[in-house]
Amino acid sequence: MRIFKIGILGSGVISRTYLADIIAFYKNLEVIACADINVELSQKLASEFGIKKAYTTEELLNDDEVEIVINLTPPQFHVELSKQIITAGKHLFSEKPFAPNLKDAKEVLDLADAKGVKVGCAPDTFLASGLQSLRYYLDANLIGKPFFVTANMTTFGVETWHPNPGPFYTKNSGPLFDMAPYYLSAIVSLLGSIESIAALDAKSSDTRHIYVGPEAGTDIEVKIPTHYSSILRLKSGVVVNLNVSFDIYRSNLPMFEIYGDGGTLTYPDPNFGGGTPSVYRKEQYTDTVYQKTDEAMARKNRFYELPELYPRVKDYSRGLGVLDLAKAIEANSNNRANGSLIMHITEAIEGMMISSENGEFYKMKTTCERPEPLKAGGYMDEV
Repeated sequence: MRIFKIGILGSGVISRTYLADIIAFYKNLEVIACADINVELSQKLASEFGIKKAYTTEELLNDDEVEIVINLTPPQFHVELSKQIITAGKHLFSEKPFAPNLKDAKEVLDLADAKGVKVGCAPDTFLASGLQSLRYYLDANLIGKPFFVTANMTTFGVETWHPNPGPFYTKNSGPLFDMAPYYLSAIVSLLGSIESIAALDAKSSDTRHIYVGPEAGTDIEVKIPTHYSSILRLKSGVVVNLNVSFDIYRSNLPMFEIYGDGGTLTYPDPNFGGGTPSVYRKEQYTDTVYQKTDEAMARKNRFYELPELYPRVKDYSRGLGVLDLAKAIEANSNNRANGSLIMHITEAIEGMMISSENGEFYKMKTTCERPEPLKAGGYMDEV
């Protein structure tokens, strides 16, 4: 594979994770430029990571050497800037959310088709070791036929760690746009597309207190729901209970569990690339009918860790989706986080909002295939 020249647009918190991981792990991706509306921020980022060029947005888009642009700007600018990236003839990898609604997502993807460029989007965590291992075990029928999933992203917002938490509590943000994509992409990549959605929303407080950053000690207005509880029915018939919340200090709910007629698979956190899956098989439960030994009783009460079958470069990692996009560009094939998956996840988020607003089931209009799995036992740059 040849080396692809990468530009990063947006020099905030997540840009440092992308840069560190791409430099450390993906040698066929060379970040040659970073940019920000505030050029001082791009200069600081370039200095930290030894990047040759620190740009304004316009300068980055006019650089003919840059082939792929990673859009890490705040979510409210994703659609506008993604269109600019595509219009400049660059391939696009966008952070989530790709767009606030299905209409805007389609406009961006239609523009990409017209310009002949490829598009990818985070989350790419479903490509990493933990969830790919979970996919392998599911497809091997380790727990038989799946019928139910519980997925719970329960945390107390971002104001205790993020230097600029305000945008997380405005329109087209909050836990639904910030965190639900990780769980939805995991669900769809593992079990297939979504058929219908029912959702309810809540908000624990009209204000949030800021603890860190330049506005520490002040309160901000909360303009959106900060909790969503939903039921999804997949086309396969699997039922999913998905809860995403910025209102819960601590919970004992499992973050991600899949239940089948032969057992249970559990996973620590779809937001992370590394994560050890565990299994509970039905025989552990039924064996105690036949033997009452201490060993049998102990087995009845525990999950067993399963090996990850792919390289775990880091627990919290980013950039694998960019590598997958680059390989698709070179091979003129489809990347895994492609337009159909982007449209489906975008519609699922919009569908949860619509259902919670009108109190009715939302019937999905889009569909997608499960992305092709990675080959077990490969190297970290094999996607």
